[in-house]
Amino acid sequence: PCGFARSGGPARAPGSLPSIGMSPDADQRATTVVLDIDGTLVDSVYLHVHAWSRAFHQVGLTVPSHRIHGAIGMGGDRIVTHLAGEAAEAINQADVILALGTRLSQGTTGWNFNVINPETQILQVDIDAQEIGRNYPVSVGIVGDAKAVAQQLLRLLRLQFPEGRENPQWRSRIEELAARREARLRNEVEPGGDPMMPQAVFPELNKALPRDCMVTLDAGVATGLAYDRLRFEEPRTMFNYAGQGGLGMGLSVGLGTKLGRPDRAAVSIQGDGGFLYTSQELNTAVRFGIPLVSIVLNNSCHGAEKAQQERLFDGRFIGVDLVNPRFDQLAEVYGARGFYVEQPGQIAETVREALTLNGPSVIEIPVAEYFPAAAPTPARS
Repeated sequence: PCGFARSGGPARAPGSLPSIGMSPDADQRATTVVLDIDGTLVDSVYLHVHAWSRAFHQVGLTVPSHRIHGAIGMGGDRIVTHLAGEAAEAINQADVILALGTRLSQGTTGWNFNVINPETQILQVDIDAQEIGRNYPVSVGIVGDAKAVAQQLLRLLRLQFPEGRENPQWRSRIEELAARREARLRNEVEPGGDPMMPQAVFPELNKALPRDCMVTLDAGVATGLAYDRLRFEEPRTMFNYAGQGGLGMGLSVGLGTKLGRPDRAAVSIQGDGGFLYTSQELNTAVRFGIPLVSIVLNNSCHGAEKAQQERLFDGRFIGVDLVNPRFDQLAEVYGARGFYVEQPGQIAETVREALTLNGPSVIEIPVAEYFPAAAPTPARS
């Protein structure tokens, strides 16, 4: 179920591709490019690659377990990238990028060559022909279902490398970057603080959330820290606004995930501003008995907008500071369960308790204002 292969040339205008149909050489040409991949995975913010990783292991190809995840950073006049600096380095140094079902959009690339190296070959697989080569020139483009195309590539790789192929130098480099990222995250949180820094929340959540827990991330600065700090080890466990900046979607989408998979735990994480957009849906959650755990990181402001005003308008703030209700008490008014947590050491236990309830709950966590600098990118650092 893959379409055509397209090589070389500049990024094309959308819609200029031939009609979708099986190309007899698409898989072979793609496999030739994939063989240049040095055997590691850099997780996209929006794409789970764990099934691909497991499939690589099945054919004996080396894929280190040290994945490098994404983060959000504000810099200059815009959001620069959702990638951690270490992930950006790995992408920049890669010989080949296998873009499997990803648009290579602004959130992960900046739409420039600060992250992606112009010399890197890109193999892009997408079910939408409009996306192939839209943002970057591709060496090979395949229109098709990402899972089906990946399975076809793996079959060819099994034939060519039945014993696998090691690349210890690249593996060592990825392990070095992964270790550097872990050290950065480990050292960024200082004990104490009233209120706590938002970074202090996520190590505690990692202790409490089940491996298959569905986590919905709303838009916003405090919530965006989760990309680099929460662990997503299973497919379909991370849900977000998919690049649209849909502030307030966290609670509503979180309710949808729990309705879709009632057998799994479901958590939504949002800031105070985003939660106020749709907090009335607590009434829906109570009426229908939907046991979603909503975590509100309350920094008393619209953080993304305030960060922009701080940097672009010399701290002349308009309409960004909020005077909030107590969100745990608001939940109780609706008939949900409310929790108020002021110390990092209380977070994991509170989340575990909330996950045992048969109805909706809200955990309010007051956090300090924190506007992270943009992660460094290889072409600018």
